[in-house]
Order: sequence, then C-alpha cells, then structure tokens
Amino acid sequence: MDFSRWWALLRNPEALRTWVEGFGALGPLVFIFLQALQVVFAPLPGEITGFVAGYLFGAFWGFLYAMVGIVIGASVAFGLARKFRKIMAPRLSRSPYFRRLERFMQRRGLLAAFICYLFPGFPKDYLNYFLGLFPIPFKVFLILMTVGRVPGTLALAIQGDSLYERDWFTFTLLGGLSLALFLIFYLKREAFYQYLGNDSSRVS
Repeated sequence: MDFSRWWALLRNPEALRTWVEGFGALGPLVFIFLQALQVVFAPLPGEITGFVAGYLFGAFWGFLYAMVGIVIGASVAFGLARKFRKIMAPRLSRSPYFRRLERFMQRRGLLAAFICYLFPGFPKDYLNYFLGLFPIPFKVFLILMTVGRVPGTLALAIQGDSLYERDWFTFTLLGGLSLALFLIFYLKREAFYQYLGNDSSRVS
C-alpha cells in the first residue's frame, strides 16, 4: 500500500472523491478497506479519515463506512496484539502510552480505556494494540471501542459533509467544538492522567 499516495489524496478531497468514484459501486468498499488499513498501520491520525468519509459520502453514509472500517481495523489490530503478545509486549512496554494505560487499567479498569477512546487527540489506533495485551475478552473490547469511537467519528463525518455542502455554520460550529475539546484535553491532560491513575478509593 502506497501511503504517500493515500496521504496526497487526503490532502486533496476533490481528487480523492474523483478517485473513489472511479471505482463505481465498489467505491464504499474501497474506502472501508483503506480506513481499516489506516487503523491497522496507523500512518495518519484517524480523525482525518473520519472527516474525509463525510466529505465523500455524506454525513450518514460517511459515518457508517468510517465506523465499519474502524471496527474491522481495530479488530485486526487487537487480534494481532493478542496472537503475538509475547513478541509485541516487550516492545510496547517501552512506550510511555503503554505504561500509562497499564497504570490506568489497574486503577480504573475498562473505564480508563473507554475514556481514552472518547477524548480527542489520544492515539486511539495504537490503543487497539495496547488493549490486545491485556486480559480483555474480544467482545468487551469491541463494545467499548465501538461506543467510544462513535461520537467523534459522527462529528467528523458531519463536519466533512458540511464542508462539501458549503454549510459554513455547521462546519464552523463543529470545528470550534472539536478544537475546544482538543484544547481542554491538551491543557488538562496531566489532571486527566492523574485522575485515571489515582486509586478510586481515594476519590470522593
């Protein structure tokens, strides 16, 4: 897969739209495949593809196709981590994200993972691999990952659709809200990490 070409297309939504439409009825399947690859290999922030999905297919179908690709890609990533746990664990354990997640999971359980999926800016594609190293049933992972990804993916699809439709009010409103949430997470990230890392018995 030529990710440099994929990245170039993502930077030019009109060119990407033309490229996807060239596949005719298979266009949605092509996008779902690319979305799944993006999640597995994580070369780009997942927020980009969610936005592009709305631009290409509209809010509803863009959201649906993006979520299908996300679910497939996340399931593959989780399965790879689970299958090759002995190989991947030593490497991922050197990551500060993994060490933090391990601490969060010890303190807050699955709530920590769910909150991480909800917050913008957190590396969600890598989180799929991290969770595969924990003794979490696949069905439980699938539910918390899917529910956690729905709000952000839906908002991005609506924003992408509003750009294509030149609905500047919706585009600006959602863009402003997304930026505000990202800034809140970024500025308060240490307090957020401290909350997840604290023993729940100490929290009133």
